[in-house]
Amino acid sequence: MAISCRVLTAKDSLDYRRVRLESLKLHPECFGSNYERELKMPKLYFEQVIENASPKGLMLGAFHESELVGLCGLIASSPGAVEIIQMYVATEHRRTGVGLKLLSLAKQCLNGLNARSLVLSVFEDNTNALKTYEKAGFSISQRENAQLYMTFNL
Repeated sequence: MAISCRVLTAKDSLDYRRVRLESLKLHPECFGSNYERELKMPKLYFEQVIENASPKGLMLGAFHESELVGLCGLIASSPGAVEIIQMYVATEHRRTGVGLKLLSLAKQCLNGLNARSLVLSVFEDNTNALKTYEKAGFSISQRENAQLYMTFNL
């Protein structure tokens, strides 16, 4: 199964919205947002970022042929650090390396974003995601309640 990854552009905006809403509907426990609320929004935050090519962030996408099957959002979080948000891989493409490919592209984007590290948070019971992040070189930097904060440094 050939998967390609790239930064999403304005023409990908509607596909982004579809996959983002799917992620919230199927796995609400993994995200800090809510399907019903975002469904009602005329434009999601990253839809605007994608459509306007905003310097505030990037949304990376994984494609199987021409179908968007994975997301990985990047936003500046502090000087020298970029936060990964909205990481998601469609169910039928999990455990195939899609997440690792998205994380690899995120690492490649660091220089262009003037950053030396990636940070993220994940719920500790999301064991599959946790294993993927560890395999990609992230380490736990902090624990807070049921949430783990992880860092990857260049």
